[in-house]
Formats: sequence, C-alpha cells, structure tokens
Amino acid sequence: MYEEYFRLSDAPFRLNPDPRFFYGSRSHNKAMAYLHYGLKQAEGFIVITGPVGAGKSMIIGHLLDQLNASNVVAANLLTSNIKPQDLLSQILSAFRIEPETKGRTGEIEAFEDYLFDQLNRGRRVLLIIDEAQNLPFNTLEELRMLSNIDYEGTPLFQVFLVGQPEFRATMESDRLEQLRQRVIASYHLENLTEEETRDYILHRLCIAGWEDDPAFSDEAYKSIYEETEGLPRRINTLCNRILLYCSLEEQHEVTRAVVKIVCDELKEEKLAAKRAADPAPKPVKVDEQEPAEAPDLSKTDNTSQENEDNEDTQPVEPESVVEAQQPKPIPPAPADNVVVSIDSAREQGEKPMEKVSLKEDPSDELSTSKPDPQTGQQVMTSAMSVLDRLRAKKASAQSDDRQDATLNEVASAIAAAVDKTHQSTDEAKASAETKAGGETLPDWRQGLMKSVDETREELKEANANIVHLKNAASGRKKNSDERRQKISDGLARAEALLEEVRAAQE
Repeated sequence: MYEEYFRLSDAPFRLNPDPRFFYGSRSHNKAMAYLHYGLKQAEGFIVITGPVGAGKSMIIGHLLDQLNASNVVAANLLTSNIKPQDLLSQILSAFRIEPETKGRTGEIEAFEDYLFDQLNRGRRVLLIIDEAQNLPFNTLEELRMLSNIDYEGTPLFQVFLVGQPEFRATMESDRLEQLRQRVIASYHLENLTEEETRDYILHRLCIAGWEDDPAFSDEAYKSIYEETEGLPRRINTLCNRILLYCSLEEQHEVTRAVVKIVCDELKEEKLAAKRAADPAPKPVKVDEQEPAEAPDLSKTDNTSQENEDNEDTQPVEPESVVEAQQPKPIPPAPADNVVVSIDSAREQGEKPMEKVSLKEDPSDELSTSKPDPQTGQQVMTSAMSVLDRLRAKKASAQSDDRQDATLNEVASAIAAAVDKTHQSTDEAKASAETKAGGETLPDWRQGLMKSVDETREELKEANANIVHLKNAASGRKKNSDERRQKISDGLARAEALLEEVRAAQE
C-alpha cells in the first residue's frame, strides 16, 4: 500500500529473508567469514547461533546466493525436530535423492552413491540445518555418524548448524563431546548498534528506490533503536508500520513523535490480542450447608462428644473428587542415551552384506557381525558401496572356516560361479545402460564393470585348470589300476610255478 504512495519499487522491510537486502554489519560479516572458512576447509561442523530475529536465515540465504553450483551442492534442511530414524530420509529428500530400494540399507546406499558421484564430478556436499536447537541429542549423534563417510581420507559430507542461543548450551552437554570435537568454527551473532541500525534502515530503503520521502529525523532513528534493541526483524516490523502510518496520515517526515504513536499502537494490539486469548474465569459455586445440630451433652462426655460432632460436620467429598486429588503416576521418560545408530537399523530385517570398509574414528562402530542362519558363519553387515564390497571379496574368500571338497565339487562350483557372474554382469550392464540413458557412466562404475570382467576370466581359467587336473587324476587312477592288475597276475603265475616245483620234488 505505502509503496505506491512513496513511489518505492519494492517493499523495503519484508519479514521473509531476501538476499538482495543483506546488510553486512560487523557481526554479520564475521559470521559470513566463518562460513566461508568452513567451506574452504571442506570438513567438520560450523555452528552459528544468535537471538530470534538477528538475521540467521538472511545469512544462510546470502551464503547460498554466493555459492558456485559447479563446486558445492548445498541443501537447507528446514524441519529440525527430527527423530534419529527419520534423519537420513529427510536428508535424501533435501537433496532430492530417490533410493532404489526401501528400508534403511537402501537409503544409506543411495546416499553413499550420491556422495561418490558428486566427488567424481568435483563437487562437495553441504547440508545446512536451521533452527538446530530443536534437534534431539540422538539425532545430533546420528548426524555425526553420517559425517564419518569419506573416501581415502577425503571428506564427502559437511554440515552447518544454525540455531538460537540455547543451542550453545546443548553443544556443551557431556553427551555431545564427540560432536563438539568435530566443530571447526563457532560464532554467536550480536544485535546491531545504534549507528548500524541507522545504516540498516537507509540501506534497505535505498535498494527499494527511496528518494528521501518520507524523511527520517535523527531522533526517529534513535527511537527506533531504543524500541527494537537493534534486532533486524523488530526493525523491519516497526518500520513497516511507520511507513504505513505515514501514508495513511499523509505525512512525509518520520519524527520521534510518529515513532512513539506507532509503538503505542503496536503495544495496544498486543494487549488486545492477549486479552482475547486469555480464557474468562469460571464462576465458583459455593454449596450451602445446613448447620450442624447441637450435641446432646447428656449422653456422653463433653470432650468426646465435641470431637465426634466435628467429624460429623465435615463435608464428604465425592469419589471422583478424591480420585482427582490423588497424584497420577508419572510415565517413565524415554531413555535419551539410546542412540539409534546406522548399524542397528541395518540389522533389522535387512540382507547381510559382505564387508564394511567405512573409514571412521576408533570410537565409532558402524559395522557389526552376525551369524548367517544357513551356514552359521559370521558375516559382516553393512551398507557400504559396491566398491568396498568388491574390495572385500578377496578377504572374505580367505576365511579360516574351510571345508574339504572333491575336484568334482570344486569344478561344479566354479562353473556355476562363472555362469552366475556372467549373468549378473550382463544384467548390471543392461541396467546401467538403461539408467544412464546414453550418458557416459561414472569412472567408478566403469572400473567396477572391468573388475567383474577380469574376475570372470579368472574363474574361467580356474575352471579349465580344475578340469585338466580332474582328467589327469582320472588317467593316473586308470594306469594305477592296470599296474595293480599286472602285479596280481604275476603273483598268481609265480604261485602256480612254486606249486609245480614242490610237486616235482615230492
């Protein structure tokens, strides 16, 4: 409304953050410096805190506006009150990642593939969480576990945490010692000074095409600072109402008196809203009681009779009232120290995998082992990428729990493995070509295909050697049988000759 009256090109004091109106005060510029420092380090956590309305969301918008999309892929997670088991799905939604399979394991594999793909493209992945003071302890711990994902020492995932002052107390908790060690920089936003408040108002007015109409007096700037305490959001709200008042009253100068009138109107509106929100007191009904009859002193002792009368005259409360006055049992609070880790989710109904090779701190355990229901052997369970599972193939093949097998069983097993590998490789190639849609596959997928082909050739060669050994063993057995038969025949002839010699001597 007042934009047309004062011939402004835009509303200068919008409440929603607009990076075009960013004002770099001393405190805001320092916070931006910390964020850019974190981007340069490309690892760890950056924590920015500040009071309500200090301009934290404006800083995030300004940072995202400055990022180069060819180097950094950033997402802003707006929902902060997240349970640990829902954190990964929210992150996938923020980056618009669609898992191929359902379940926790499918989400982790999709997230890791996305991180590796961005690494191959030369881009880093940045997650910004606003209103971080609402994050539960277990969710923060789960976020730290996800930040362990790296590739040969190169971090693949970085997090900026932005919240209100109470988040500083949350970070000081003993339960977040490991997360606190990952924070490489932390800064707390401060309110604007009186001089910065004046410059802030002029900065936003000039961007909106202001031409000294209405004019602000020095006393008006001072009154605005005193009323708002230098908080940008309060300044925006008050200045919006001042310009609206001036346009309605057709005034072209903002004075101290105008600021006071508008402030009184805002206070009156708040009081009216509070009175409307407060419920009216309920009327209290007092039940009339009949006077107690005088005790008969002729029957009992005075003292005992007075005690009995006092007990009889006390009103009896209904059973519902008595039950209401009894304290209700307090349900047990949920255990805050239970951390829903990535591994616990993987072990719930998910298919076991071969091996995990996620690099992490010694204190972090992201992989576990459990017995296979068919073989009884310990199998590593994880959701690592296909590259790590391929590297684990040789190590898993050298297990100590080996069983003796015949050459026929070995040859049959190798032949079946060759056929299965050939079939799975063809299916993987066809699936990859379909998904790629004619585009060039990533280097790590091409390397995977090449490794599978080489493994298949090795299996074929091993199968040929086994067949050769089988034929050679069969030939040796035949020759051995023939030699045994000749020896047996020779012994039979020798015994016959000895019998003839004994008969001739007799």
